[in-house]
Amino acid sequence: MNSARRIVAIVGALVAVLLQAAIAPAMEIGPALPNFILAFVLACAVTRPEGGLALPFALGLAFDLMGNGPVGGMAFVCTALSFACMRLSVVLDNDTLFMPIVLIVAGSLLGNLVYGILVLACGAGIGIGEALVGCALPCAAYDAVLALVMFPVLLRLMRLGDAQMRVH
Repeated sequence: MNSARRIVAIVGALVAVLLQAAIAPAMEIGPALPNFILAFVLACAVTRPEGGLALPFALGLAFDLMGNGPVGGMAFVCTALSFACMRLSVVLDNDTLFMPIVLIVAGSLLGNLVYGILVLACGAGIGIGEALVGCALPCAAYDAVLALVMFPVLLRLMRLGDAQMRVH
């Protein structure tokens, strides 16, 4: 991975953390609260499948330290989803938009369900139906929309970074 792509990923990660800390609490729609960090991790994993796992782990840990959930839960989810999406993106890449969209939507759903299960396993005081159906599914839809908006922006910025590297 070249340095321009790495810079785009790091700046995007910082923006995602700032949006999660400052704006996400004000964007609640019913039971759904946006997770800019998970959305960025999914969009980044599909956009740059050669990336590493340190950034998703650090972003997940930052989310855990900002929230009320178990520390390490979102770090695990972000790292595992990033690894899976990167590998599946390489294997299933057919130069269409269909596969990135499927990976982002499925990753958002799976990530929110796994995180919901982890929160329940750590002793949350809510029922399993309320946690998984009432919270995880609406949050997954919210995160999928955010990631689908971030995906073309990241794709364009990464390509601009590649073009600038070739010109110089």
